[in-house]
Amino acid sequence: MADLLGTIGEALLAYWSSPFALIILSVAGGSMATLAYVFVSNARNAKLRVSLLTALYALTIFFWSFLAASFLLCVSASGMVAYRANGVRAAVTGAVFAAYLVTAVLSWFAWRRGSAAILKRFAPREAGEDERWVRDYVEAVAGSEGLRDVRLGIVDREEPLAMAVGGTRPSVLVSTGLLAALDGQETQAVVTHELMHLRNHDAQFKVVSTILSRALFFDPFSKFFDPAVHREREYLADEMSGRTTGRPAALASALVKIAAKPAPSKAAWGISIYSPRGGMFSRYPPLRERVDRLLSLSELLSANGEPIGASRSQS
Repeated sequence: MADLLGTIGEALLAYWSSPFALIILSVAGGSMATLAYVFVSNARNAKLRVSLLTALYALTIFFWSFLAASFLLCVSASGMVAYRANGVRAAVTGAVFAAYLVTAVLSWFAWRRGSAAILKRFAPREAGEDERWVRDYVEAVAGSEGLRDVRLGIVDREEPLAMAVGGTRPSVLVSTGLLAALDGQETQAVVTHELMHLRNHDAQFKVVSTILSRALFFDPFSKFFDPAVHREREYLADEMSGRTTGRPAALASALVKIAAKPAPSKAAWGISIYSPRGGMFSRYPPLRERVDRLLSLSELLSANGEPIGASRSQS
């Protein structure tokens, strides 16, 4: 046993003192540090921050997958006579490919299964006669944004829920409780927010990142970056909704009304437009900050005299 552990220790030492492994770690670490610096120095550019955090999150997943694959390959190849000569290079190459493969397989699984699981959980129905105007609005805005075959699903729940679901058949789900709580312009603003999530591929990313975070439960970086990415994506969807409808104040009003209602069930946390959970590890930005940004955008649009976007009043 002592001889085996000694052999493994020598293999690990040879691996992590090799230039091949150190170059991979240096490139990954340097890229993460650069992305983090640019993120911190661009506090108000929501679109850029989303891209930076998404890349940073992906790098952390690759980083830990590379470390895990490196360890497994070192252990399995430690007894090779020619390990020091050829095994290290082969192990590094294998670890890089394994890291990419793990991420790709988990992402594919999440893409194919995750969205279907959400639809099954909330069991949406087709829009009724008095809800048809919402479906028509979804189709109009989706068409203008280049989104094809977006379905509106009505969830028969009293909770004020609104969510975007990606996959093979993208959908926007709203609850009967949300439609009862909001007026027409507020509903349009919320629906547009969810359509912007579909446009930015946030719905797919949300499911994929959830599964990856659970699979890499030992990764402390993802526990910070995953919610940070989602907070920035919420800010961006808020801004894009406000600019598209021309009424960011309507979305601010809708968020305040939704927050005043009883908290949604845990099944909707991290999926719907709002959750009362806050803090560094929450996927939702603070309500006050979201409202302040939307009201500031409203003032900016009014000052610039920008025209109202595709919108339809319904009370």
